[in-house]
Amino acid sequence: SIWSRTAGFARAVRAAAEAMGLRVFARHPTDSLTAVLLPDGFDEPAFRKRLREEYGILVAGGQDQLKGRVFRINHMGYLDATDMLGVIAAIEMLLSQMGHKLTLGAGITAAMQELGRSSTSREGGCTRG
Repeated sequence: SIWSRTAGFARAVRAAAEAMGLRVFARHPTDSLTAVLLPDGFDEPAFRKRLREEYGILVAGGQDQLKGRVFRINHMGYLDATDMLGVIAAIEMLLSQMGHKLTLGAGITAAMQELGRSSTSREGGCTRG
C-alpha cells in the first residue's frame, strides 16, 4: 500500500502542476518525487526560501544543470493526503504572489480530483496519531 499511496501522491502533484501552468521536468518521472520547472525568470532560491519561511514547506531545488530551474517535491515518507494538499496549496498561493498567472484553486482542485479517483486519501499509510 505504500507504493500505491506514493503513486497516488505523484499523480496528484503532477495534475496540480499542470493545472497551475507548470511543467513536470521528466517525461517518465519516478513516483518517489516530482521535479517541476519554474516559469522563466523566476528566482528559484527566493521561491523556496519564501515557501519555507512563510508556509513552513520544504522542497528541494534542482541539481547540476537544473539548479535554479526546478523545485522537487517528495512523495514518500511520513506524510498523508492532507500534507500533499497543503504543499500544493502553499505552492499555488506563492506562485500567484510572485506574479505567475494562474487561476487560484486550479492546482488544489486537480490534486483533490486525482486523489479522489484513488484510495490514496483513504489508506492508512503513514498517519499520525
